[in-house]
This record gives sequence, C-alpha cells and structure tokens, in this order.
Amino acid sequence: MLAFTVSSTASPPPPPPKPLGWLAPRDSLRIAASPWGVQAGDDERPDLLDRAQALGVKWTRLLASWPAIESARGRYDFAVLDQAVTDALARGITPFVCLTGGNALYSPTLPPPEPGWHLIYGERPAPPIGGARALAAWLRFVDAAVARFAGRVFHWEIWNEPNHRAYWGQPPDAADYGRLVGVTAERIRARAPDAKIVAGSLAGLDPEFLARVLAEDAGRQIDVISFHHYASLPEARIQLADDIWHVMRAHDPRLVLWQGECGFPSHSSTTDFRGTSPWGLMVQAKWLLRQAFVDTYFLRAALSSYFKLYDGGDRAAVQPRGKGRAIDRLLGFPAPAEGRRVRRDGVNEKCLLANPTLAPKPAFFAYRNLCALIDARHVPVEIGARTALRVTAAGQFAGIGAHDDAYPSQPLVVAYRTAAGATLVAWWLPWHPQEYILRPAQIALSLPVEWELAEPVLVNLLDGSVHAVPRPRRATGGASWVFASLPLYDFPLVLADRADVPLVASPTSPPDDAVPDAAILSSVLQPQTPIA
Repeated sequence: MLAFTVSSTASPPPPPPKPLGWLAPRDSLRIAASPWGVQAGDDERPDLLDRAQALGVKWTRLLASWPAIESARGRYDFAVLDQAVTDALARGITPFVCLTGGNALYSPTLPPPEPGWHLIYGERPAPPIGGARALAAWLRFVDAAVARFAGRVFHWEIWNEPNHRAYWGQPPDAADYGRLVGVTAERIRARAPDAKIVAGSLAGLDPEFLARVLAEDAGRQIDVISFHHYASLPEARIQLADDIWHVMRAHDPRLVLWQGECGFPSHSSTTDFRGTSPWGLMVQAKWLLRQAFVDTYFLRAALSSYFKLYDGGDRAAVQPRGKGRAIDRLLGFPAPAEGRRVRRDGVNEKCLLANPTLAPKPAFFAYRNLCALIDARHVPVEIGARTALRVTAAGQFAGIGAHDDAYPSQPLVVAYRTAAGATLVAWWLPWHPQEYILRPAQIALSLPVEWELAEPVLVNLLDGSVHAVPRPRRATGGASWVFASLPLYDFPLVLADRADVPLVASPTSPPDDAVPDAAILSSVLQPQTPIA
C-alpha cells in the first residue's frame, strides 16, 4: 500500500490585487462619433433602441422592406420605419436604411433551387429587373421613401445581399444588380443630392461579384461598399478584404468600406448563420470584440455593425424537416457546411439580449465597454518594426511560441492613436474562442518609445475591469518600451494610459463568477513556465 504526504512550509500566495476601477459606460448621446453600430431588432421598438443607446453605439441599420411597406399597389405604410428613425435620432444614433425586397405585387416568386430550400431560407419574389412595370414600381417606392425621410436619413443602402439567392429572389447576377443600383442611386440623388449611396451589402466578401457590380457604376454614384461576412472566426475576412480593397481602389479611390451586418450565436440552436462549435455566452462576447478590432484595424472599415440586439422568435418553434437522405438525417439538413444555416424557425441567438427576458448577455456588456473606450478619435496606426509581441509562456494554448510562426498560432496586435497622442494597443490569439481559459499565455510586448504611457493600465473589455501593470523597461538602444509580462487570451486585452480610460469605482458589468476569464485576469501576472 502506497501513501503520499505533501507538506510545505511555503506561505500561500497573496490574493490578487483588486482592479483600479471599471470602465465608465457612455451612452450614445455622450459620444460624438464612433464606428460602432448595432441592428436593433426586427420591429425597432423604442425600448430596444433604449438598449442600443445604453450600449453607446452611434449607428443602426434599418430595413425598408418594399413588400412590407407597399402591401397594396400604390399605398405606402412607413409608420414602423418612421417611428424607428425618429427614435434612433432622438437617442443619438444615426440610421442607415436598406431599401430591399422583391414585391409579389409586381414580380413572380420562382421555384426553390433545391428540395427543402424554402424551409430554411423562405421564399421571396424576384427583384424588380424583369420588366418595365416592376422597375417603375420600385422607383416609385424609392421616391416615396426618400421623400418621407428627407432631412433625417442621409445614408441609403440598396438591397440586402444581392449575391445570395435567398435575398435576391433568383440566381444572382452582378450586372443586373449593378444596373439596379445605378437607376436607384439616380432617383435617390434627385431628391437628396447630399445622400450617401451604400451598395454591395454582400453576403460574405466576393471580389469578383463586386468588380462586376462596379463595372456598371459609370457615373461613380456609389460612396460606400458594405458587406456581411459570417464565419466562425472573424479573422477569416482579413485576407478577403484585401482583395475587396484592390477592386474598390481600382474603381474609385473615394470608396469607403463598411461592415454592415454580422454576429455570432451564443447557442448552437439558432436561426440563420450558425457557425461551428464551440458556442457559449463567453464565446459570443469574445467573438464580438475580435470582430470589432478586425473590422476597424485590419479591414480599415469606417463602420462595424453587430447583428443583432434582440430577436423576438419563438423558442419553442420546431423546425420542419424534409424527408432527406439518411446522411442528412444523421448530420443535419441541409448537409453541413461551414456556418450554413439549419434553422429558419426559432430564435436568432446572435442577439445581445436574451429571448424573451431582454436580459443582457455578456456580449452586451463587452460591446458597451468597447463603445465607452474607443470612438472616432482613435485612428488605426501602422504596426512597425518597433512594435513586437513575443510569447514567453504558452499557458493552455498548446504549441504557440516563436517556433510556430503562422496564423492562427501567432497573436495579432493592433494600435490606435488620437490626435492628442493617446495610444491604445490590443492583442489576442486568433484561435476558436473558448468559454473558459484557465491558464492564459504570457507575452512580452515592445512599443515605440514615442508611444509612452505615463501610467499604463490593462483593460479587460469582457467585464470592464482596469488593472495596474508594471512600468515597462527601456530596450537596449532606447527605441522601444518593453512590457515583460502581459497575459494573452483568445479575446482582445487593451493597454492604455490611465488618464485616457474613464473609470468608476464599482463594476457595471456582470460579477466575476459570470465572466470566468475576467475572474482570473488580475492573477495572471504570476510567473509561468517559460517556453524553452
């Protein structure tokens, strides 16, 4: 019989230091401008826009659905949209309105492209390009919408995801969409010469489709290209966006890029885009933060809008299924692909407020913290040779280090500065987000000496806590500051100057036991085993 006795005279480690404070929330009326937006829900109720204001977003996307507004020929009901625009503006939020949707009063509904398609994607009429009557009716609708919102709406998006069969209403054709954009933009500008025309609204990032659309923009009427790139990792869009920018610059250097709609579900049983596992409340919050930095830094998007705030679907709804093949019954319907939707009925769990209680999810608080910290004053700056990040301890991220020099095992680092010289630096490991990280990695971070932080602090955007960090040392040669021991997670941490971080004494987000990674953040500066 073996017996083991463990004894030690060592004292227990001291308790981790408490945070210096927590980020002070700023609602939309207290922020002059920012790139952050949210789609506030299907019916744009005032109480939902109250929540959007509490987030601190400055943009919201509203849908002007042609078939919903013109359900009888020649009669337009703008009441719901009118109220949403009014409520958004009163809360300091700028609406951009998407004119979209084929109308069965003027266009046929075509057969689905495959069995079971309608169960997952629904059925929509064809776009108004099949004849003069449908196009004329569409342009009358556009005239009515622009006239109704004159002086209140200045950004008009033309159609939703025209490169997706379900939303275009027939097999996508870039030239047809480009021509629709052209005639629609002319009608908008005739009534609102200062309007900004938003086009693309791409499902994903499709450079070839966009190039064919822009070939129809002979009058250079488009101001903004928007996209919706749903993927399990937001970093998947970085390389594709480089191709999109090449197309945009070749056509018109004035063009601006917007990420107009995207999110990730907190639960696996969700309508629309589902992604791949893991799912979870913290997974969603981490994904949201990563998307925000990817969009505004790597993609240079002027707007990053999260989809969405709330969904009023029926959680008890049962999704109808076709008979399908044996393999479909085993692996899902339709057959699985990265992110392909498997439910149309139920709740869209990408929302930031729980259904039906409206209780904020952790992602709501994470977004609110981001909006409080970063606004339009913060401009991305290039990462030069004097900005370097080196992994010094792998934690539970098995295998990362100097020997593993490829994505996704290399951390990403981004930097923003204000005209006044305030610096913000964020970093994360672009692995699939996990619900729990019990042993974060550690890094050494070098920054240019001119980015001096008088009192550096570490900001955890998950719970808003702000922590003291040791002063950096001056690198040999004096060109860089080196922070020798900082934590590395699968979500962005931010290094900033305390003077640039608005603080309150008490937490305004969920307690630590609801945000597991936040609960251990203040203790991660403890020594770990270095990488050999």
